[in-house]
Amino acid sequence: MRKNKFILFVVYCLLSTIFLWGCGGGAGSPGSKGTEDTGVEVDATIAPLYLGANTYSVDAFQVICDEGPPPVAEDFTDHNATLTMTARLINPNTTFQAGTLYVEKYTVQFRRSSDSIGAPPIQSDTRYKTIVIPAPAGTGVTTVEDTIILVDLIRKDQYRSNVTSGQYNSGQDYLNNYTALYTFEGKNEYGEKFSFKAQTDFQIGPFNYCD
Repeated sequence: MRKNKFILFVVYCLLSTIFLWGCGGGAGSPGSKGTEDTGVEVDATIAPLYLGANTYSVDAFQVICDEGPPPVAEDFTDHNATLTMTARLINPNTTFQAGTLYVEKYTVQFRRSSDSIGAPPIQSDTRYKTIVIPAPAGTGVTTVEDTIILVDLIRKDQYRSNVTSGQYNSGQDYLNNYTALYTFEGKNEYGEKFSFKAQTDFQIGPFNYCD
């Protein structure tokens, strides 16, 4: 069953690549602001991460892996993501000294996919987190990675409660597809504001992580 779920999600993800920007966002994602002020362009990608592995399958239903005794429960925690940022100068020939960038906060909003329009809404999440992006120079590129939240335990519990309430339509086995839309905001060392966006698709429902 899990294999079939994964195949269906891969098909959905490929379609999203055509009509949206694809799984994990993409370089040059629209919506960046402040690049003219900072002189730096930041591209970002998102790769969902859970229990040390990259996976777009968000588990919202904890199960018992071994009845025991004592019973052994499935590992169940926040579903995170790896944020990869690439910074480059807009004009590599400039004599302008770009400043270090400091991301101060990010907000993730959740959009239901067209095949899951009747699914429960997931509440947006704002986190305050400092991420330092050293200033690039010349034609050089600065790459920084950090771990951020995708779907935390609170929103997993809310989803499980809502999707089993009978108030919403749902896919097979309470599976639904969403897109997480991220907006990152901050300032450079000179106090100039900037922002950039990224996104990733994911599927949420009952996934077995007992292995």
